Amino acid sequence: MTARAPETPAEIPAEKPAEKPAEIPAEIPRAAEPIKEQRASWLELFFDLIFVTALDQLARRLTKDDSLRGVGIFTLMFVAIWWAWVGNTIFAGRYGNEGAAYRWGTTIQLVSVGGLALGVLGDLADVGGFFGLLFGANRLILVGMYFAQSRHLDDHPSDERSVSDRELALHRMRRFAPGALVWLASAWLPVGLQQLAWGAALGLDVLASLSDRRAQSHAMPHPEHLSERVGLLTIISLGAVITEIIGGAGAQPLRVLDQLPSLISLLITVALFKLYFDEARGLPVLLAHRDGKVGPLLAWLYAHLPLNLAITALGVGLGHGIAVTGAKADEHERQVVAVALSLIFLNLAALRLLTRYALGQLGLGRVLRDRSVWAMSLGTLAVILLVYAPLSTLEHQASVLAVCGLALLVFWRDPARQRIGETQEAVTQELRGEEPQSEEPQSKEPGDAPPGEIDQAPTPGT
Repeated sequence: MTARAPETPAEIPAEKPAEKPAEIPAEIPRAAEPIKEQRASWLELFFDLIFVTALDQLARRLTKDDSLRGVGIFTLMFVAIWWAWVGNTIFAGRYGNEGAAYRWGTTIQLVSVGGLALGVLGDLADVGGFFGLLFGANRLILVGMYFAQSRHLDDHPSDERSVSDRELALHRMRRFAPGALVWLASAWLPVGLQQLAWGAALGLDVLASLSDRRAQSHAMPHPEHLSERVGLLTIISLGAVITEIIGGAGAQPLRVLDQLPSLISLLITVALFKLYFDEARGLPVLLAHRDGKVGPLLAWLYAHLPLNLAITALGVGLGHGIAVTGAKADEHERQVVAVALSLIFLNLAALRLLTRYALGQLGLGRVLRDRSVWAMSLGTLAVILLVYAPLSTLEHQASVLAVCGLALLVFWRDPARQRIGETQEAVTQELRGEEPQSEEPQSKEPGDAPPGEIDQAPTPGT
């Protein structure tokens, strides 16, 4: 019997290579220069703290008047306060948070935002003029910050980037001034015309933010700083939900059954936190900064406006359902929660679609199976259908928790989520000018063959 020849290396099945981390295709242009790290400062965190009070006051206003007119006034005031936050955040992202213009301007803006929070509650005939004056002052302070920054850049020219930064600062100053003056003038208008003036002033500011694309493309906000600040505001919005839940729980006896809706509502809030923060959300901002594209950046930023508004409104619905009992209160709770939660799901789906658009720029958009968008869409349909189910507050909130839990489970198991995180990490390293991290070789066990050698079994009969 002839002995079988030893297997050659070609005959031995090769091990499946480990999956490499996401890489940026070579044909995609690289960043011109590395970005420097910029994190939220203590002053920025203190500034954001004022918005905790402002959002709480807005929630209280909606709780007291949830009629169609009340919802309209709530939305208008919410947009104004959110816009005040955006103006400060974009300035810090473009020019840094350590300069004198930002530090002094933000300190003064703290006072104006505190006044806005005070002017949210009450009849418009009493507080409308005060709110208009304070918001107009807030916008004029921002105009002054841009003027001071342009003077600083004019006195300390360093490179071509400083020239474009100064040009944009002058544009922002001129573009935002008319809206600020309209806000100031609205203080002397009667209720009705006053709110029309507010809407017109906000429209002027939106148009101003969409103009001067060329100048904006050369002075993009710091991508990591912007993502961090937007995340902080989202946490503040979720904190407003918890405040409403605790307030509603205080109206019920401290018995397990009576407090069960509060526990379920807290779990719903935790699920929404996980749905937002368990995914890398900054890829569209990173690529927009690298490529100088203003449109995708603004689309990503402005998508958070209805998200933050809906989260705040959800707290009102959950808190009201806990505090007030009865069939009418249950129906009201179902309606408010359905509208708010469906908007949240739709905005989370929109943010994922924006991320997929960013992946498409890298040639990766078609290789991912996306389950999260479908989960958010079906979740929207489910919470709308729950409006027509004759459920009590406890039963309805348990059903809503089930919907959120299923959406979260699908989201966690979405294969696209990990790839998005890896791609964002690769783009971040590129923008920082860092070399991609290579995987560490596995430690060799005793008796392992040296690299390139293959152990051969002895030939039978030897």
